[in-house]
Amino acid sequence: MFQPFISICIPAYKRITDLERLLYSISKQSYKNFEVIITDDSPDNTVKDFLAGYQHDFSLLYFKNVRALGTPENWNEGFRKANGLWLKLMHDDDYFANNNSLLSFVKTIEQQPETEVFYSAFMFEDLVNEKQEIIRCNVYDRFLLNLSPYHLLKRNYFGNPSCVIIKRTVPFFYDNRFKYIVDFAYYMELLLHNIKCSYIDEVLINVGQNEGQVTHYTFKNKAVQMYENHVLLEKIGAKSLKNILAFDYYWRVYRNFKIQSTDEILEYYNSDIHPVLQCMIAFQKKIPNALLKVGLLSKFFMFTCYCKTRRLL
Repeated sequence: MFQPFISICIPAYKRITDLERLLYSISKQSYKNFEVIITDDSPDNTVKDFLAGYQHDFSLLYFKNVRALGTPENWNEGFRKANGLWLKLMHDDDYFANNNSLLSFVKTIEQQPETEVFYSAFMFEDLVNEKQEIIRCNVYDRFLLNLSPYHLLKRNYFGNPSCVIIKRTVPFFYDNRFKYIVDFAYYMELLLHNIKCSYIDEVLINVGQNEGQVTHYTFKNKAVQMYENHVLLEKIGAKSLKNILAFDYYWRVYRNFKIQSTDEILEYYNSDIHPVLQCMIAFQKKIPNALLKVGLLSKFFMFTCYCKTRRLL
């Protein structure tokens, strides 16, 4: 049986023009020891019909999901179907930046055999506002990540999942309870379990953003944010609130959504709210929102609250 070195896993959903661009970028790769796995969540046969007439010179396996799995379970489904030693998720609206992108991943893998996850610089393409920007994880960023995985709560240094390649032996899937924070929650899980991750300082992926993406409509969704961020605390443990970065993260979540009581959380997350978070809500409620929005003042109030509540952990 053919075992490719890399499985390129594409969770597809109707976007034929984007998918065709991605497949074209795959066909032009100089490195050829790969397979393409397409798991299709489309409600119709748009993708299936397109692939029926698609001419390709690489191994391509297509799977139509019996029922729509959604984000991120359709990502995981690609991993389950894959045969490769390394798993390369590619969203259908992203694509390889150049013909040697895969080769760059492979060369780095060979140079660092002890590393299980690699992530690269990327070109961010804001299709809504017609802007492009190269995103890198600089030396200082990597220093912060080495200090503490909780720095991911300030910024997703890994980037889009399309920028990441994962060794098959990594024992984690994307948590299907998440929609908005799914990627950085996954990266935190890797780092908290001491999975060795390394950065490639080359732009290997072009990442597109459009209004149809899940993260676009979940960004300011109170129901999504309250549920997911409290599930995240379940995963990383309430003791993580001893870390001021984690404490500050939840401080900002409550501030941004103007949470005034635990009832506002329980509407979306039906479980116990940790006493530290209850105190945080009560503390913020005493402060005018106009002051909470002032950066330095908010940090001062946050630190004061942090000092007062550490004894509860």
